[in-house]
Amino acid sequence: MNKGKPQISFVVGEDRCLAEIISRTEIEPLLRSLVKAGPVWAVVLDEDRLPLCRQGDDRPLEKLREISHPLLVEGEPQGMLVIAFDPLACGGAEALALLARDALQLTITNNLKRMLTTEMHTSIVQESYDQLVETNQRLTKSEGRYRELALQLERKVEERTTELQKAYSRMLQQEKLAAVGGLAAGMAHEINNPNGFVHSNISTLGRYVERMKEMLNFYQLLIAANTPLQQMREDTEQRRRTLKLEVVFSDTAALLEQSLEGTDRIARIVADLKAFSHVDERGDSDADLNVELERILSVLAPQIPPGTAITKGLQRLPPFGCNPGLLSQAFFNIIQNAIQSRSEGLQLNIYSENPGDEIVIRIADNGCGIPVDNLYRVFEPFFSTREVGCGTGMGLAVAREIIKGTGGNIEIESEEGSGTTVTVRLPNRNLAAIKVNHE
Repeated sequence: MNKGKPQISFVVGEDRCLAEIISRTEIEPLLRSLVKAGPVWAVVLDEDRLPLCRQGDDRPLEKLREISHPLLVEGEPQGMLVIAFDPLACGGAEALALLARDALQLTITNNLKRMLTTEMHTSIVQESYDQLVETNQRLTKSEGRYRELALQLERKVEERTTELQKAYSRMLQQEKLAAVGGLAAGMAHEINNPNGFVHSNISTLGRYVERMKEMLNFYQLLIAANTPLQQMREDTEQRRRTLKLEVVFSDTAALLEQSLEGTDRIARIVADLKAFSHVDERGDSDADLNVELERILSVLAPQIPPGTAITKGLQRLPPFGCNPGLLSQAFFNIIQNAIQSRSEGLQLNIYSENPGDEIVIRIADNGCGIPVDNLYRVFEPFFSTREVGCGTGMGLAVAREIIKGTGGNIEIESEEGSGTTVTVRLPNRNLAAIKVNHE
């Protein structure tokens, strides 16, 4: 290079500190979104371990778990992403950390590429043609390397996103299986009760039949022996009293009636469960939401605490076009939460109405309520205030996604110690169709 010519002040491999490459305004939105997804706090540190940006609470670290990932500049660690989370309340933290790391790394790489391009362009325009060709070749190679790196990072982000979606789908499936498991246990108890006395009645009827057979055999023996009529009367009466046939005859009708009632009860339980699951239905259809609520209460009956007072104010509703099985799952999750909010003295109120252009379902309880600090988190996936192993934290998250999918919304009002009210608002599709036709 000739003397007096401007020198290139930025070349590939020149040391750059992290703060020169990425700004706080670029980091802060990502960390804020990351903290909303579950971690308690998150921070990006520079090469001297000094914070560039931090978001979240200042909870003591000894109560939290820490995950850190290096941030690379030209393949060398120049910073660190650190997140801290409560291991009992944040599921999928590792995946969230990796996703955030990949997003930061992609920003750093793109910024570095832009800096390289800008500074090299400023100097190159003043250089000779030969220098320009040489620098252009070097720049082309560098851009190719950065392009490949950017593609690799994008692929990693896509892979992590896919993994998170699969993990979320698995948790949804686990939530459904947990609900099915609870239902199965309750239904087994409900079916076993009538099945038990039906079995007992049939066993008793079997013994009664044996006594009747014995009486008939006795008659046949007397007839075969040409027993005199008077003697036959005395002997058969004595045997009749011995076998207690009067009791048998009077009890048989009651046993049959009870057994038929038991089989009818089993049939109703199975019919309610089948209707609730909509196993024979596919796709969308018109549903009577009042009927769906009644069915849910029926299948949840084994889980309702003794002494619970249930108040129902179900007004007439128009048919609602939806996937009945999915919407029933949403209401099932909401009502089950209400049932589990109090072990005794529970007051459960379920109302429905059709004010104008919407359908409103309101489910209220006098249970333990939700602390104000947790109220905004109740729809977060995996968030649960129940003991570990007693819930997946997906019930309300699943309910909200299903209700939003129908074009509706869900609201929660609660006060700790004073109960909870969940309001579901759904569009009156029939009224909307009428308006369109008139227009």
